[in-house]
Amino acid sequence: MLQLRCTGKVIKTLGLKTNDLSEITESDTILGNWYINEFSLDRRKWFIFMNENSLLSFVIFGIKKSNLVSFPEPFIKGFDQLLCLEGFDAQSLVKALTGYDEIQYTKTASKSVLGNLNNITNMYKHIIRMKGGLQHTDIGEVIFRVNRMPQRNLDWKCSIEVVNELLEGNLPPIKILI
Repeated sequence: MLQLRCTGKVIKTLGLKTNDLSEITESDTILGNWYINEFSLDRRKWFIFMNENSLLSFVIFGIKKSNLVSFPEPFIKGFDQLLCLEGFDAQSLVKALTGYDEIQYTKTASKSVLGNLNNITNMYKHIIRMKGGLQHTDIGEVIFRVNRMPQRNLDWKCSIEVVNELLEGNLPPIKILI
């Protein structure tokens, strides 16, 4: 089972009520749970998804209200596409997505992880602005770049390195260093 840990802004955008939110629990998936935030850039609504254990992230923009009805679907498609673009084989894809058939929504659970999410959100915004905005930016390249930035909270490893280690079984599930 996977929990998508939503900021207050995302809860409001998705139209989730208190009884729609589950109790916060530890994930039994290899990578752990994911955090979701929302921001605006170039007059578009963006969603950023960040894994709580590896800080692996990706963004999706242009989601309309009509798409919010099937909301976990953009996350699953985006995550699957990210892993494919990163060159993971079919066995790793299956391993990474195991347990994602049941998805729950919760509030955020860690101020530390939320701080990382805010920092990574700012990285995306900064890189896109520096490249001249969305029309001059290859979003895939930006995602690729952000996931290769060494993170102090990962003991100076890159997010993609941690994901590789988790999927290869060479690293026990980790918690973000405080």
